[in-house]
Amino acid sequence: MSRSHRRLLLAALLALCLAGCASLTASLIPTATAGTPNVAVVSTVQPTPGSERAITLNLWLPPQFDPGSGSLAAGMLQTRLDEFTGQHPQVLVNVRIKDESGPGGLLESMVRSQVAAPLALPDVVLMPAGLLPEAAAAGVLHPQNSLSNELGSNDWYPFAVQLATAGDERYGLPFMADGLVTAHRSTAISQVPPTWVRLMDTRIALGFAAADSQARFPLVQLLSLPGNDGDTIAERNLLELFDFFATGQARGVFPFWLTQYQSNEQTWQAFSEGRLPMVTAWTSQVFANRQTEISGAPLPTQNGQPFTLVRGWVWTVATQNTERAALATELIAFLSTPEFLAQYSAAASLLPPRPSALAAWAPGANQALASQLVNNAQPLPDRATTERWGAALSQAVVAVLKQEMSATDAAESVKDAFAP
Repeated sequence: MSRSHRRLLLAALLALCLAGCASLTASLIPTATAGTPNVAVVSTVQPTPGSERAITLNLWLPPQFDPGSGSLAAGMLQTRLDEFTGQHPQVLVNVRIKDESGPGGLLESMVRSQVAAPLALPDVVLMPAGLLPEAAAAGVLHPQNSLSNELGSNDWYPFAVQLATAGDERYGLPFMADGLVTAHRSTAISQVPPTWVRLMDTRIALGFAAADSQARFPLVQLLSLPGNDGDTIAERNLLELFDFFATGQARGVFPFWLTQYQSNEQTWQAFSEGRLPMVTAWTSQVFANRQTEISGAPLPTQNGQPFTLVRGWVWTVATQNTERAALATELIAFLSTPEFLAQYSAAASLLPPRPSALAAWAPGANQALASQLVNNAQPLPDRATTERWGAALSQAVVAVLKQEMSATDAAESVKDAFAP
C-alpha cells in the first residue's frame, strides 16, 4: 500500500471515531420531548476566588442554620446556595458560622470588625431579630429599598414584617420564626384550657422556667393583656399578671418547685421524662416531636384568644459596596421564595413568615397549630428591653411562687423596670 493510500485510510478511521464519540456524548444528554418538561441543569461549579470575575459573598449564619450540619433542612439550604452560585458563575458564597451572642457572636464580631478590620465584615447576615435594633444603631446593617418594597406585599405575616423592622426602617427579609406554645400529654390532660380561669380549675401543673432571666412565659401573659401601648405597660396589667401567678401557686398550677428551672431546655427535659404533664415550649420542639401522645396548643390567655411571642431570624445586608449589595439582595430574595420557605420551614420545624409558604405544608396537626399562631403573634422584645424587663419579672415571679411576696408587692417591685 502506498504512503498516500495509508494517509487516506488513517483519515477515514479518525473520522469514524469522532463520529462515534459524538453519538455517544449525545446519548448521555437528555433531550426534551413533547411529554417531558424542560429541566434546568444547574451548575454547582464555583469560580476560583482569584479569577478575574470572581466575587466572594461572605454569609454569616447562626449555628442552628449551618448548611453543613447534616440535617434535612441543612441539605436544603446548601442545595439552594449551590443553585444560586450555579446561576451566578462569577459568585462564590463563603459561609461562616457565628454564635448568636457572646464575645465571638454575630453582632459583637461585626461591631469589632467595623472598627478594626472593615474588610472582614460579612456581606449577608442571618441576624436574630432581637439584635436588629442594636445592629442598626451601631451602623453595621443597612436598609435596602428593594427588600423593603418586597415586604410591602400581602404575602408576609404582620409579625414577620415587625421582625425585619427597627425604628422606621426595614432591614431585610424575615426567614424563620419560633413561637411559644403549650405542649401536653394527652394521657395527663386531653386539652389545654384556653383561659386563665379554666386553667386554674384543672389544678394541673403547667411547667415553665420560672427562674429564666428572660421571663418569656410571664412576658407572653403580660403582653397579651389589653391596654398596653407598645413598650408602655399599663400598671394594672402588672397587678393582674402577679395575681395570675399567685392564684396559680395556690391552686397547684404553678408550684413553688418550678423556681428550680432556669431554661426552656430544663423544663422540656422534665416534660420529656414525664415529670411535667404540660409545659411551655417552642413550636420547633413540638413540631419535631415524634411521640404520638404529645400535642401542642396555644398558651392560655386571660381572654382565651390565641397569642404568642416569637423569636425570629432576618436576612440582612452588611456590605456598603454597591455591586456586592446588589448581589446580596438578590441572594436574599432567592432564599425567600414561598416554595423554598415552605420546604425549609417544614424540614426545620419552624414557622414560615409567608402565608403562601404555610399553605404549602402538608395538612395535619403542625399546620393547624401554626395557623392558630401566625396571625396572633408578635416578636419578642429586643435584647435590651428583654434584659431590663426579664430580670425584674423573673425575680418577682420567683418570690410570688415561693410566697415571699404578695401580688401587690410584686407589681410594685417591677414598676421601675417598666417605666417609660
